[in-house]
Amino acid sequence: MKGIGEFGKEETLLFLLSYLIQNYGQPFESCIPECRQEIERACEYMGEHFTERIYLDQICRHAGLSKSTLLRAFTKEKGVTPYRYLETIRINEAKKLLSEGIPPVEAAIRTGFSDQSHFTNYFNQFIGLAPGTYREIFSEKDGDGGQHGK
Repeated sequence: MKGIGEFGKEETLLFLLSYLIQNYGQPFESCIPECRQEIERACEYMGEHFTERIYLDQICRHAGLSKSTLLRAFTKEKGVTPYRYLETIRINEAKKLLSEGIPPVEAAIRTGFSDQSHFTNYFNQFIGLAPGTYREIFSEKDGDGGQHGK
């Protein structure tokens, strides 16, 4: 859990509880309500506020769902957890910034990561390259308009 913010830790705890209920409680899948509009509101909120420190409570208030309902319904609808969805938004935006030649430390700050180390770890996990390497390969500011020797 080291390096994971409060949102990620809280989400992990709630998923652990859901897992325990799912495996040792009543049938679980049928208990997840359809919440498409609420999930879309949660996605909109994360898309608009990804540069900020976001808490699960904020997303729940915006979507109009409890934490456990949001986590279960979101994961069922989107196939990923809300935290993973948020990190994907941040990584995709960071890729755009890096391809524009923005230094990794600035890309980390502008996309809402708590620090460059956290950003580098997530970027490497999602993309398979360090942010600086990605920037070197995909930067459009290399003097030849991205033509690389053409």
